[in-house]
Amino acid sequence: MSFAGRYSMPLLLSLTLTALAGNPMPHQQAPAASDRDPTNTAYRARITKAFHEHCDYFTKEMYKRLTKDKKGFNDTYVLYDVQTYMQNAAIYADEQGDTEMLSSLLKLCLIPFEPQHMTRGKWLNNSNGLVGVEVDLCLSQYFSLLTRVLSACQRHGIDTGFSDDNIRIVIDHIDYWLAKPVNRSRVDDRHMFFVQSALQFYDYMSHIHQPIDSLETWKRYTRDYMKLSIEPKWEVLTCTHGGKTFECWMLDRTGWAHYTDFAYAGYGPEITKRNSDTDPTAMFRADGTVKHPPKPVAKVGTDVSHARRFNWFFETIKRFGAPFSVSIPERALVGWANNLAFRVARGTKDNPHFTVYSDGVDGWFRVGYAHRKSFGYNPGSMDIHFVASSYGFFGVYNPRIYEWMKAWVNKHPGAIKGYHGGYALDYYTSLVIDIRKPL
Repeated sequence: MSFAGRYSMPLLLSLTLTALAGNPMPHQQAPAASDRDPTNTAYRARITKAFHEHCDYFTKEMYKRLTKDKKGFNDTYVLYDVQTYMQNAAIYADEQGDTEMLSSLLKLCLIPFEPQHMTRGKWLNNSNGLVGVEVDLCLSQYFSLLTRVLSACQRHGIDTGFSDDNIRIVIDHIDYWLAKPVNRSRVDDRHMFFVQSALQFYDYMSHIHQPIDSLETWKRYTRDYMKLSIEPKWEVLTCTHGGKTFECWMLDRTGWAHYTDFAYAGYGPEITKRNSDTDPTAMFRADGTVKHPPKPVAKVGTDVSHARRFNWFFETIKRFGAPFSVSIPERALVGWANNLAFRVARGTKDNPHFTVYSDGVDGWFRVGYAHRKSFGYNPGSMDIHFVASSYGFFGVYNPRIYEWMKAWVNKHPGAIKGYHGGYALDYYTSLVIDIRKPL
């Protein structure tokens, strides 16, 4: 596989600024429907089983972690976690019109609104060194799940029982966040999730025929965000695979290179995840401290665990963006799929793996993060975050993604059984979700 050429910025912007831009490159058409391997019926029982296991787990976690203990501690990071591992389920249930699953998701998402978990309409955290504050990332991710579930329930005839007071709380939070200045140096995850929330909550409010006073501000903010924060962050390379030429679109290889989490991205598999004072290939000393100095690359994409957020964002813009006059060109979605299939997915079907970073760079991630001993993600240890997340959405554009995911699970059959059904839930739903379908 070889890579050649890069579009100039004016040409790149002309591609991204045009909705449904142009025609695909030769040999780049999306796969026909008959190429799509898994069927909904083949995985429905597995999805249902995994969903109930994981929903029960998070119901307990919500009450356990949001409720203050005897020392006054609570942990709103559960709001971050529940979105990360339930967003696929919400999209799947919405596509399928699965009212039972949507009703369960609604009950789960409304737990934080119970009075004992709130303080004057806010969710204050008292752990992780953040006492008495709302953690923006936790709220932004939770709201992206909540608003998607509300929207889906309303469209599928489920009474949400979402009160006027709760509506005001959601609108106030979105208004507050959209008033913040945007750091354009990189694609900020908080802004990304609040844009999703604005689009999805508008869909909910339009179906219950309630106005949003700040709607025009939401629309302007979203259009500016797409124009100034997303479109300039695309890079396009031409990729040759199997004698055919493809566009590979990569998002955000700019400011992330200077983010402290990426300090060891330059190390490959020659540095092992072992502790030794004498072995030169061991990353850590015998006491667990980091032995090797940082060796960063000049540019690197977001790690595949955090970059799963891009997939949910693309799905939301594609399906909910029209009322706000924003869209994702099909050419970009196909290009992102090609990047995943030909740059991130590596090896062979007998020995598949995925790079640590979403632009095809492999290397370590978060070595010694937060001063932890013997801690770091080395090449291969992010594979589960590719397989059991949202990357499978793009198999409808490039089925090689499906092939590599399934090959990896075949080689590691016990891997997706972990995390209280969460890995299985994300794996199977990502194989059957079709983000091309209108809702």
